[in-house]
Amino acid sequence: MPSETPLVSPQFLTAAPPPSTGLRWSDIALAAASGGLMSLAFPWTVPYSGFELLPQGYLEPLSLLALIPLLLRLPAWPGRRAFFLGWAAGAVFFAFLLRWPAEAMITFGGLPPIAAWPILSLLWVFLGLFWAVPLWVARRVHAALRWPVEWTLPVFWVASEYARNYLLSGFPWGNVGSSQARTLWLAQLASLGGVYLVAGVVVLSNGVLAAALRSLRERRPVPRVSFSLLLIVLTASGTYGAARLSAGSRWPSGERLRIAAIQGNLDERAALRGPLAQAWVIQRMLAQSRDAASEGARVAVWPEGTLPDAVPVGVERLFGPPLAMEIAGLELIAGAAARDAHGGEVFLRNSAFALDGAGRVLGRYDKRHLVPFGEYVPLAGILPWRWFVPPGVAFFRPGAGHEPLRLAAGPLGVLVCYEAIFPEIARETVERGARLLVNITNDAWYLRSAGPAQHLNLARMRAIETGRYLVRAANCGLSAVFDDRGRTLAILPLALVPGGEARVSYQDLLPAQRLVAEVVLLDAPTVYQRTGDAFALLCVLASAAGLIGALIRGRRQPAGSPPIPA
Repeated sequence: MPSETPLVSPQFLTAAPPPSTGLRWSDIALAAASGGLMSLAFPWTVPYSGFELLPQGYLEPLSLLALIPLLLRLPAWPGRRAFFLGWAAGAVFFAFLLRWPAEAMITFGGLPPIAAWPILSLLWVFLGLFWAVPLWVARRVHAALRWPVEWTLPVFWVASEYARNYLLSGFPWGNVGSSQARTLWLAQLASLGGVYLVAGVVVLSNGVLAAALRSLRERRPVPRVSFSLLLIVLTASGTYGAARLSAGSRWPSGERLRIAAIQGNLDERAALRGPLAQAWVIQRMLAQSRDAASEGARVAVWPEGTLPDAVPVGVERLFGPPLAMEIAGLELIAGAAARDAHGGEVFLRNSAFALDGAGRVLGRYDKRHLVPFGEYVPLAGILPWRWFVPPGVAFFRPGAGHEPLRLAAGPLGVLVCYEAIFPEIARETVERGARLLVNITNDAWYLRSAGPAQHLNLARMRAIETGRYLVRAANCGLSAVFDDRGRTLAILPLALVPGGEARVSYQDLLPAQRLVAEVVLLDAPTVYQRTGDAFALLCVLASAAGLIGALIRGRRQPAGSPPIPA
């Protein structure tokens, strides 16, 4: 009688190959290749051109296999080498992904390139640690407990992404799950477990495919259990995504609202300041708002920081006769800096004002999650970091909460710029009653870089996670409207003054634009909206348990047995 083929391949039941010694250049090259390939799954522009090299939807699935070069030899590496190569791959990834902050540092911060790039490289190196740690833990657990890397790495990776979302105020830009924002069939998983669940599937795919290639190279049986698991996960993901997209192809039940996003195209290089500029900007934005109202819009959204000058916190009206006449039947959300004071100290808040058609203030939301080094200086009283920051950026104070702005049209949850990259902020404002998400931002600081397109996709993920339509008004683009499945209903392109000049005249500004779309005010919560980051927290707990188990097993090694490689 022929013997049965085992369900679990032999490499899971035998010892791992002995760790090789010495760092090879080929390993470094493979790690760098993984970092570079993963960056291609995100919007990517040619430096200083704004040309998006990767057309929409073409290379996002590359993230499902981009890590294979890095993971191919992982079981044979000592833990230290796994850490170093993961660090190198992560640093390369973030170096390709996060080149756009240099645009603002050089053009608006006054830093010479010779200073801006080394400072930015410190961020790349720091963020690379969040790739290094999960690889080290996966290698350590594999060596001690014989658990397959392709099963454990997704769990450890999600835990690392979750930590990056919060550590040192958090910076989740580049979460591998957000690479799938435009791959809508896979992105629908975010409605179940947030962007973290999508990240887990991405890493699982890489791990299993790397294990299969490793087995073929070593002439061993392909890990059928792992391969079957991947097929089941991808099939289930595709089925769920297709079903959700199909179910959302019809208008869901809910109140419809016609809303406008006004894109003022106020290039920051024009440096508009003063009372005359304030009046000119208001008239420019109101002209588009008036046209939007004539097209049926009941709400018009102006971008972050639309008004050039700060307004007092207690102001009762942002505009009125003779500057502007009332726009009947229209409500506005307008971004502006609010000047506040406490204990004799004057500071600013990055605010969104709710206004009626006559400019009267109905409410205000103050941005709660500020940008480190852009809106405040962390630990400015202790560390001398202020010396490295342009003057005037350390004067913002955070708001008190994420309450929606309650307009006659309905409760709208506002995400001011950077807040759109944090899943928990969008979830909290929906939990407090928001039926529509509004993201106001000013990405003109980053000129024609990949920053605006990457930021747009992060906002798209918030719509999918919370099951809410999202309206995005950006100063010079990209303004857009997404439905609750992340589909694009309307979009305006980048509209910056052509050329690479550091300063431009207001006369060179491109005409203001608007988009008007019909959205639905929704009430039904997604699974993610109900459970929050439960999946990510389970991964954190499982990671801690796995690491503790590996460390305990390492200490209980029998005398004379080879030590577990660190």
